[in-house]
Amino acid sequence: MPEFIKSLLKPIGASYIKRKIEISKRNGWRHAIFKSETRFYKRLVTGYYKGEWKNDKKEGKGSELNRNGFVYEGDWLDGKRHGYGVLSQIHEDGTICMRYIGQWMNGKKNGFGYSWYKNDSYYEGEFYQNKREGYGRIWYCNGDHYEGNWKNDLPDGIGIFVKFSGNRYEGEFVAGKKEGRGTFYHIVTGQKQSGIWRSDSCISSTMSDMYLRQSAPIPTPYPIPRNKWAKDSEIKDVYKMDNDNTKEEEVPFPTCKRPLKRIYPNICVSVNTCPCLD
Repeated sequence: MPEFIKSLLKPIGASYIKRKIEISKRNGWRHAIFKSETRFYKRLVTGYYKGEWKNDKKEGKGSELNRNGFVYEGDWLDGKRHGYGVLSQIHEDGTICMRYIGQWMNGKKNGFGYSWYKNDSYYEGEFYQNKREGYGRIWYCNGDHYEGNWKNDLPDGIGIFVKFSGNRYEGEFVAGKKEGRGTFYHIVTGQKQSGIWRSDSCISSTMSDMYLRQSAPIPTPYPIPRNKWAKDSEIKDVYKMDNDNTKEEEVPFPTCKRPLKRIYPNICVSVNTCPCLD
């Protein structure tokens, strides 16, 4: 075939292949686009996606079952979870557990959501890049509860931590530990502790009784005396009285009339041995 004919047919063939590729791209709703079969919990599970496509990528509404047994139902954009969606997990016995409900961005939890963990803890609040960050509250599996600010998946900032016994701490947190100013309410004993905390330990504080100390489960045997702070007017009156007493009474100091004794080393002599000082 002559070269000039080949040169004419080359763009025609290229455009034909390009059209075929565009036609073969998945667009719109597609049902059960299966993935390869994988072994999951000693049985074969086939991953699939059912939903909308655009330019051969998942985009719109759809549901997907992956090889690890997680089922996602919600919004997609550019082949990633993006928008509002629900994530659940299928266990070996066939039960389905909810894992997350909320906002997604670029395939990660981002925004407000509800999360259930494997240890039966529950969190509701803000997420950023799959981590708890912002304001949120969590109920731990042991009965403890925290509500406040989060950063990098840990309590950070102002928050309230309530233990299962009822005792609670209100104050500042840094990297999951009590750090800064805070108040610890000893509900069991009926006392309040306000002070400074470092690395989850109190370094300086003031203890006082709560109003409901007698109603506490194990109240302290004796109450703590309350301190009464003086008012500004009272402080000024005391200062004025001190200034009015310009003349100070001289208090006689007893002195010995006998001459000084010679001090011998390693011999202890009492101060009141002289009869003049009696």
